[in-house]
Amino acid sequence: MESVWYYVVNGDRVGPVTFAELKAAAETGKLGPADLVWQEGTTDWVAARTITGLLPTTSHPESSQSDEGTYALVPVTPARPTGSEATLTFIPESEKRPKPAAEALSLDDEAPALRRKRGSGSDANDRFAEVLELAQMFVRRMIDPDPSAIAPTTEEGAKLTASGIMDATARKLAVWRRSVLFVAAVPCAFAAVLGFINTLAMSKEERELLSAFGILLQYVQALALFALPVAAVLGALAYDRLAVSTKWVLGGGVVSIAVPLAIAFTPTDWLIDLKIDKSASVGTAEAAHAVSGILLGVAFYMALMPAVMSLLPAVARACVRMKLFLPESLVPGWGLVTSVPLCVLLTLATFVVIYHVASNMLLVLGLLLWIGAPLVCFTKFKLFTRPLTAAPERAAIARTSFTVFVLIATGVGLLLIYLLTGKFAGQTILGFSKEAIIRPWTLDLHKIWIDYVGRSLFLTVFFSDLLLHIALSVWREERAFAASPEAAGFDRTMTGLGSAVLPR
Repeated sequence: MESVWYYVVNGDRVGPVTFAELKAAAETGKLGPADLVWQEGTTDWVAARTITGLLPTTSHPESSQSDEGTYALVPVTPARPTGSEATLTFIPESEKRPKPAAEALSLDDEAPALRRKRGSGSDANDRFAEVLELAQMFVRRMIDPDPSAIAPTTEEGAKLTASGIMDATARKLAVWRRSVLFVAAVPCAFAAVLGFINTLAMSKEERELLSAFGILLQYVQALALFALPVAAVLGALAYDRLAVSTKWVLGGGVVSIAVPLAIAFTPTDWLIDLKIDKSASVGTAEAAHAVSGILLGVAFYMALMPAVMSLLPAVARACVRMKLFLPESLVPGWGLVTSVPLCVLLTLATFVVIYHVASNMLLVLGLLLWIGAPLVCFTKFKLFTRPLTAAPERAAIARTSFTVFVLIATGVGLLLIYLLTGKFAGQTILGFSKEAIIRPWTLDLHKIWIDYVGRSLFLTVFFSDLLLHIALSVWREERAFAASPEAAGFDRTMTGLGSAVLPR
């Protein structure tokens, strides 16, 4: 019986192959002397140079290797190799020469050459330039219309390999999540700091209006804003451990949404202390209570606005990204088709009052483009709702995603023009003059849009993780059901329903 072999090149496992195919790979240069091979039935991976008759006789195994070591995959059990069974070890290149000192695998994103350079006396400018280059890479990945084309760096690939993540899609997804989470952490942190500053800077009148419990909840709500940047950073740092990273993102998302909602629905009597004189009439007390409730409701509405508004772009972006990562899956496409129209309608409904109070063509067009842009995805309805196997089909989805981005940017631009030129009650809405309702340096204004951007990016990863788990669950359950005796009966039922429901 012919032997079965596997080999690893650049972190990618290839096999099963015959010994003749393995030898052919060595002769063509695809398999090098330091690359690892494994014969089914043996206990360990070995370097190709140790297999007699494998390498061309013209290549001397000792002289063809550099003096530096190489990292290779070694299975922890003698069973057939899988990505989850791989660990990282060091293989010396020359057995006759003194072993070179092994360099520890970095836990950060620096290449070894950069670490040596900095250690030899490079100044802080080198470090800053390096961080800036890394940040630029994260931003490019975040805005890339097709994240499935992302390639891990050498350092990222080494960490993913050490964690046993060998699948190409899983590796791309891991580094994409890392990039988006690191970028999202920046605006989320700024929004959290601005929110906490606003809470500390509450006026004396605002404090007197709130009860002691109400003031406490204001600080709890401000501290809850830090859940997003903390979860984003921890999730990004754990990018090579997808299960752990997903838990951080899920926890941060739940806290950032649940805490403000719980506080917003706290009874008004628990939050305010009107200090009404006992001699005041019942009507006066009820009127004061009603006014305070309205003011409190408006404050909670403004606090929840960034979270509500960020849901629509996050859901749409997550569905498109996961369709590009998993083009064969139907879950992301149908998630987009079913959720986006509902989100658009609910989001537009929140602006009905604003539209009637300040009716303006720029406002209308800006809102329609900003909120309704994801509906453009319906022009590719058939692509989103069936498995995709061809590269041009994925490219079409990527182009549609870019079109949505352009429409959203245009809508935001129109809204900004409206704010700068429009008037409300005879006053400029946004301007530098003293008569303007909102000044450009107002912290509350910047907190709103910064919070919106940060939440939108963070929730994109949040919903992407949910879609991935749904897709995995559907795939597993469908495979298990297809092998059951009931599958044939279900096929007959669906065939009958199809002939009765679908147009002929």
